[in-house]
Amino acid sequence: MANPMRFKAGEVLFRQRDASDCVLWVRHGEIEVLREHGDASIRIGQVRGGEWLGEMGVIESRPRSATARASTDGAAEVLGAQDFLDRVSRDAALARDLIQRLSVRLRTIEDKIAGDLLPEAAGPASAAGGGVPSDDMIPGDAPITLIAQSDVLRARIGGGPLPIKRLPFVVGRALASGEAPPLRQPDLCIDDQEPFRLSRDHFMITRQQNRLLVTDLGSTLGTVVNGQAIGQNVMRDTALLRRGDNHVVAGGEGAPFDFAVSVA
Repeated sequence: MANPMRFKAGEVLFRQRDASDCVLWVRHGEIEVLREHGDASIRIGQVRGGEWLGEMGVIESRPRSATARASTDGAAEVLGAQDFLDRVSRDAALARDLIQRLSVRLRTIEDKIAGDLLPEAAGPASAAGGGVPSDDMIPGDAPITLIAQSDVLRARIGGGPLPIKRLPFVVGRALASGEAPPLRQPDLCIDDQEPFRLSRDHFMITRQQNRLLVTDLGSTLGTVVNGQAIGQNVMRDTALLRRGDNHVVAGGEGAPFDFAVSVA
């Protein structure tokens, strides 16, 4: 059974490394998700009314991977771990969302092990309804470019557009001394300094049928795509790219790894 709770702006609802013993469904208000990283607390996402918080820690039986702190006053329902699992068994839409998310994670792990991240679809699928394609329906031959949006990133990858000629395309960090390589070498490898904001394989751009996706590859600090946080600590691991300019930031709020992804 869900227990109602109210929270005040600034209140910490749980801390990184706490036991994942409950799930919150936010009725109203906003909660920021923070990752303790070195001496800093880095904001990596935000949960709003109508969204779940802490569900993946319960599903995966692992400690909290981030801290949750209220950024406004609000209210939530608190479900114990077993109550949440019982709710999943009754709520088809919630179960489907969780299955899809776990499927993406499992597929990403399997593809890493195989050394071949999500392959391109064999052929484009037609747009639903047969009408004019929407902004997220991207032809297979559409040019894609990356452009650095911060001075720090320009100094490391240059100021001009970088064409993406083959998908999937992985962005990650250059290895530190003695560090084991990731199972898949990034296509764009960027220097970073400790405490690292980039993970060794951080995010990936890939195609699924006639859509382009950004997938966070289980990075420490997540990825933000057009204002939507994705990654292991928030509600989604993937986000759609649209035609035109897209904004992608790797490594949490304020990170210098700030890209424009242009899709013609």
